[in-house]
Amino acid sequence: MENSHIADNVSEVIDSARKYIDANIDLLKLTLLERLSKVVSLIISTTLVMLVASLFVLFFSIAASIFLGHLLHSLESGFLIVSGIYLLLIFLFWRLRKKLVINPVIRSLNEILFPENESDEKD
Repeated sequence: MENSHIADNVSEVIDSARKYIDANIDLLKLTLLERLSKVVSLIISTTLVMLVASLFVLFFSIAASIFLGHLLHSLESGFLIVSGIYLLLIFLFWRLRKKLVINPVIRSLNEILFPENESDEKD
């Protein structure tokens, strides 16, 4: 009789352990899905913003080049000046790329993938 009672308790413990492990696996899957979806949405939204910003910069550059060309009575000079400005911006961006791009991207991904506590995950 006592062996039957112990066997029942052991089987209940094993069932409870299986349910606990299954629940933890489901929680891990959901957490991974949530974090992955945040990363993908960050990538998509950043790509869309950069696309629109690129179009704005393209049309603004053409307009500025034509405007400067009319001021200088040489369309080629206007385009050369705008190209020189972009060359300077490329050089500055390259020098500051770690501070402007790399560190913020790492910080954003770190906040998404490794939240500090549970209240951050719920936001």
